Amino acid sequence: MDKPTVSFFCPAYNDEGNIRGTVENVVSTLEKYSSYYDVTIVEDGSPDNTAEVCDALSEEYPHVSVIHNSGNLGYGGALKVGFNAAKKYEIATYTDGDGQYDFREFKLLLDAWDGECVVSAYRVNRADNAARVLQTRVYGVLLRVLFNLKLKDVNCSMKLFPKAALDGIEIHSDSAFIDAEMLIKLSRLGYRIKQVGVHHLPRLHGAASGAKPAVVLTTIKDMLRLFFGKNL
Repeated sequence: MDKPTVSFFCPAYNDEGNIRGTVENVVSTLEKYSSYYDVTIVEDGSPDNTAEVCDALSEEYPHVSVIHNSGNLGYGGALKVGFNAAKKYEIATYTDGDGQYDFREFKLLLDAWDGECVVSAYRVNRADNAARVLQTRVYGVLLRVLFNLKLKDVNCSMKLFPKAALDGIEIHSDSAFIDAEMLIKLSRLGYRIKQVGVHHLPRLHGAASGAKPAVVLTTIKDMLRLFFGKNL
C-alpha cells in the first residue's frame, strides 16, 4: 500500500511540559509513514503556558497549526473540534497531548488498516491507578450491554479513521463519550473495527481530569441520550 495522506490532531490542556515532545514525536513519525500530513493542536483554554508552547511549535514546524478554544470545552469538546478539523486527507488520527502514548506506534495501526476499516487501539499496560482501570472496565461492560460494542478499550486515545467514515457520521457528544459515540455509529454503518495493542506511559507533567465526577456524569448523560435515540 502506498503511503497515505494523514490529518492528525491532539487536544492540549495544562500540557506545557508535555506538548512539545508529543508534537515532535508525531511530526517525525508522519514524515516517515505518510506521503503528506497536517498536525492540528486543539489548545483548550489552558491556564498555564500551553498556548504559548503550541504557538511556538506552529512557528517552528510548517505542517503544525493551532486552534485556540476561547474557553475550556473539556476533553470531549476538544476532540470534537479536532475531528471537525481533521477531514482533509485520507486518514484522520489522533492522540492526547500529554505524552502518555508513543506515537511511533501509529505504525501498528497503519499496518492493521486495509484502506477502509477503523483501527482502535487498546492499552496493553495501562499507567493509571486502580480506580481509573476499574472505571474503564465498568464503562466497557455498559457499552457492551447497551450498544453491543465489543471493544477492549474504547477510550484509548489512539485511533485511525478513514476520511469516508468521518464524513458519514455526525458527532454530537461534547463529553468523553465521543469515542464510543463514533465507534457505535460507524459499527452500525457496517464499518469493521480492528484492534491493536499499544503501550501507555505515565504522565510526566500536569494532572488528568478524566475521573472527575462532572466528567463521569456528562459521559453517562451522553451515553443515555444515544441509547434512547436522542442524538442519532
